[in-house]
Amino acid sequence: MNDVEWSPNTSSIFASVASDGRIEVWDLKRNNLSPILSHFDMEKDKVTKIEIPKTVVRWSKTSPVIMTGDAMGRVNVYRVNGIAHVQVSEKDQISRLLTSI
Repeated sequence: MNDVEWSPNTSSIFASVASDGRIEVWDLKRNNLSPILSHFDMEKDKVTKIEIPKTVVRWSKTSPVIMTGDAMGRVNVYRVNGIAHVQVSEKDQISRLLTSI
């Protein structure tokens, strides 16, 4: 794992990137042992994984988007609709996180 960032909107969700080119999104409220999303970019043949190390991950603060940077200096943008919980209060966010761990 090369980088991790918590979701700016949901306290139990974070994204990570790895040296094998993988992006994962975790939701500790749903499952703290497996990611809810694991993604590799694919070559044009849609069979071969692109295994260029991802080095940084960031969430957009205003859109359902994750941005990554890789070892070749490229930036990629991924839409991640449907993973956030409905908006809840800060107290509920803390409670969700604490019950997840």
